[in-house]
Amino acid sequence: MVVYNPIWLQFIFYIAIAGFPCLSGYMFYLAYEAFPNSGLSGAGVFLFLGVAVAYISYIRLLLAKFVPAKVVFDESHFTVEMKGTKNSYAWSDIALVKNYESSQILKLFDSNGTTIYVVDHMTPGYKQFAEKVNEVVGI
Repeated sequence: MVVYNPIWLQFIFYIAIAGFPCLSGYMFYLAYEAFPNSGLSGAGVFLFLGVAVAYISYIRLLLAKFVPAKVVFDESHFTVEMKGTKNSYAWSDIALVKNYESSQILKLFDSNGTTIYVVDHMTPGYKQFAEKVNEVVGI
């Protein structure tokens, strides 16, 4: 099985990665503008949205490096191909899995705490890959 983002999806991911921090900043600006007229109750909504979008922006930045990555996997191992380099891992090399459900990202770590791979739920092949990770490691 293969997990990778086609060019059109990479383009969308990069727009979202760049756009979400701008949206967060705009929400904080709206909170600043709403505060004199509506007080904290009016600005609070924008502050909450700004913080939520900032959190999603942070998680999306974790994905940025892995957007062009291609992963080929089978029952015994998986290989992450990125920028011309290939790194093969046994499923047992995964020491920790973080599932960011709010931004729908799955992040894999090795025993040293190094990020092996980050994948978005929209990536073709994600479902089969996540099922295999869940089967081997548990999410």
